[in-house]
Amino acid sequence: MTNSLKSLMPQGGRSIVLSVKPQYAELILAGSKTVEFRRVWAAHKVDTIAIYASSPIQRLVGVVKVVEVVRAKPGILWDYCSKRGGGLSKAELLAYLFGKDAGFAVLLTGARPFGQGIAPKKLIKNFSPPQSFRYLTQSEAHKLEQLISQEKVR
Repeated sequence: MTNSLKSLMPQGGRSIVLSVKPQYAELILAGSKTVEFRRVWAAHKVDTIAIYASSPIQRLVGVVKVVEVVRAKPGILWDYCSKRGGGLSKAELLAYLFGKDAGFAVLLTGARPFGQGIAPKKLIKNFSPPQSFRYLTQSEAHKLEQLISQEKVR
């Protein structure tokens, strides 16, 4: 296992598969979207995110590290994250979080795209796309490392 792949194993945090619309997955992996907004977030600390690009892509397209998670009212989230590459307009963010007292801003770094992407069923037997996210088991995180080492990274 190479040094860069060791970081996929949780280091004080868990690994998850996060469903993301393809246009946002592309921005995250290009490094221009460094904040992912969410209506709900994990109860456990998350260290690594495997990005699942939803339909029509339906593949694991890369991994990214979590720097920080901020929970706040929508307007405060906008003020805090608007200059950090959120990829949404203020109107889009407020519409997305409509009806929520607070939302989450997940600050991201170290995006690593996969060349052709990985079929999720190679990682998780009976994979069903998570509505938001799904924790990876230790063995799934290890298997992801193996799949990445076989996958051509962009």
